[in-house]
Amino acid sequence: MAGFTEIIVRGDDRDLVPYVTGFAAGAGLTEIYFAHEAGLRLKALRERIKHHGEVQHIICTDKNVAKLRKAIEGAAPRYKFEVVEESKLERAYLHFEFDTPSRKVADEIKKVFAALPDGVAVLDFEPEEVVHPNAKGTEAYSPAHEYTFRGKGVVEGDVGGVIETRMRLDDLEFVHPDEIDLHRT
Repeated sequence: MAGFTEIIVRGDDRDLVPYVTGFAAGAGLTEIYFAHEAGLRLKALRERIKHHGEVQHIICTDKNVAKLRKAIEGAAPRYKFEVVEESKLERAYLHFEFDTPSRKVADEIKKVFAALPDGVAVLDFEPEEVVHPNAKGTEAYSPAHEYTFRGKGVVEGDVGGVIETRMRLDDLEFVHPDEIDLHRT
């Protein structure tokens, strides 16, 4: 389980995101996430006031922090990037719920929870499968479905693992993952 750090950078997202993405690809760095892509819970207005302008939250493994900071600080002066804060991250939490009449989607949801990344667990998980054989043949938008799979819970643990799990859940129909809460050390 890798340690993660949050780096808050002041700068225009239209420059910062492609710059960091290109640098990471060229340097072979992995496990670098931007807040808007990873679904992190941020208090946008509060962050702007605190940091006096637009900021981007970047999450990366501890082994990549120094390289990434050096690349950001060494960017061409026209970009005006500034690292304004760094925080070590301890854990991440993600609330989710789902409700689907599709057996195919239900199977995909089950696959996500059967193959959680190392250091990630599901808490308060309450899945429920309901079969109503009398409802067979109803239309897709009918109030009664032959099959329903619903549930809710909390994904908790390693920051990178929770982010990856959220991204997988976010790709599925009928699944509603909340934003990720980060817990700093």
